[in-house]
Amino acid sequence: MAPRQVELTVHALARSTWIVGGLLLVAIGIGDLMVGRSKLAQYQEVVSRAPDAPPRDPATLFPKATESEEQRAVAGAKMGFYRLLFVSGQLLTLGGLVLLVVGLLQLRPRPAPDAAEAPRSR
Repeated sequence: MAPRQVELTVHALARSTWIVGGLLLVAIGIGDLMVGRSKLAQYQEVVSRAPDAPPRDPATLFPKATESEEQRAVAGAKMGFYRLLFVSGQLLTLGGLVLLVVGLLQLRPRPAPDAAEAPRSR
């Protein structure tokens, strides 16, 4: 018997849940990477432009935050979020590529077992 041939058509690829899931994860991961990278650059610029806060008076029990301190704190929090988004985009892209490889390996042709090697039933 000849080995089973599987053509890699769009229909065959679309029927594989591994490949479809991998493509979705890669698409979402690349989107997260792009947004995370652009926003990280934007907020790093905001943090670098923010003026340094004057030293606090140690005698003040509850000092009020200045506007520049608040802007720096908000920009730092947003940088943390977009750094997390960037890292999650990397992980989603990697996971999607793994799923794609598994899906393609499942679609490759496998040799049919020979009749002589098949176990005999009694």
